[in-house]
Amino acid sequence: MILISAPVARRKRIPLTPLIDVIFILIMFFLLSSTFGIWRPLSVTLQRPAPVAPAAEEPPRRGPAVFIVVRSGSPDGRAELTVNGVELAFEDLAGELDRLAARGAEDALVVPDRGTDFQRVVTILDEARASRLKKVSLHLD
Repeated sequence: MILISAPVARRKRIPLTPLIDVIFILIMFFLLSSTFGIWRPLSVTLQRPAPVAPAAEEPPRRGPAVFIVVRSGSPDGRAELTVNGVELAFEDLAGELDRLAARGAEDALVVPDRGTDFQRVVTILDEARASRLKKVSLHLD
């Protein structure tokens, strides 16, 4: 009798290069499709010049309005703030707006200078929106 030995099966190795490519593509897909920032809507009312109306038709104001002027004249590039004519640091803006809201102010008008960085204006609008004021408007020249 002739015995034929069974061939020894060699273990095939799985090629890792295509597997690594697929994993890399999946990682890139999930990194690019996910968001890491917090996006919040910021509603802004652009102030338009109102038509001149007789004084008898204007309703009386309930409280003082807040007038915020943003200038970009500092040498270090930081925005300079003036709230109702008083120079103010950005760190003190939220407290000042809350103080004015407690005294009866309901709305604010933000007027940026032409050279002001847009991101700084948005940051100031976000601070004003986070305060207790009811309405924040932006006036652009």
